[in-house]
Amino acid sequence: MSGWIEWQLDKSIILFARSTDHGQTFSAPIRISTHAGLPRDDNGALVGFLGVVGPAGTIYAIWNDGATIAFTESKDGGKTFAPSRAVVEVGPPYFGGAGGIPGVARVMGFPQVGVDGRGNLYVAWSDYRNGDVDVFLASSTDHGRSWSKPMRVNDDPLHNGCDQFFQWMAVDPVTGAVYVQFYDRRGDPANRKTRVTLARSVDGGRSFANYDWSDAAFEGQQVFLGDYTWLTVFNNHAYGVWTEAAAPAAGAEAGPPRRSATVVRVGAADFAVGK
Repeated sequence: MSGWIEWQLDKSIILFARSTDHGQTFSAPIRISTHAGLPRDDNGALVGFLGVVGPAGTIYAIWNDGATIAFTESKDGGKTFAPSRAVVEVGPPYFGGAGGIPGVARVMGFPQVGVDGRGNLYVAWSDYRNGDVDVFLASSTDHGRSWSKPMRVNDDPLHNGCDQFFQWMAVDPVTGAVYVQFYDRRGDPANRKTRVTLARSVDGGRSFANYDWSDAAFEGQQVFLGDYTWLTVFNNHAYGVWTEAAAPAAGAEAGPPRRSATVVRVGAADFAVGK
């Protein structure tokens, strides 16, 4: 399956196509977003399509629509979809730079969706409803008909002025545990030095344990961290990928601040012992 945003002169919509021959060919695109967004990706557009397939073969898809997460489902392999609807209220999408994340050129908190072996659904996102940016999760035990209240994933003190942002979520298909990785500034009152945290829930997203997942904090000058990070888990083993600002090169010439160079990091965690 494949979903994407189509920008038009007067709106943005979500399109979907399916393949039944392992990606050699795809069906003609169909529109699956009932509500159209604005025609700009930084203010009111539809952004961040993501889909997942449940244990019964149902396709669940979400995206960010203004101050909501939109949701739809297909029970016929992507031939048709139910009318999309807003299921979770969120803060407006944040961007780096002015009004976003200090020191970051651009970054977004659009949502991810996951499903466990029993068909329970989870969505994760981040927004600044608490002043500083926090990471949240909501769940559904009835195939998306109703959703829990947002659960704060990061466990630092509320309203401490430190951002947790740019999350990615994955659900262990074997154990059903929910994992969320995110950038974390709880260790710096100035809200600039950044680490990476891995959070894990073994009770269906009702509570999370937070684990430091990076070697050292980094700090960048208008660093561009990319549009996505990634996390995958299987049978208590978690693997994540993210971007960090590279350390300044030795002997770098003085002058006006330049955008920081970046490096890609890979993290691994094993929860098989002491589950």
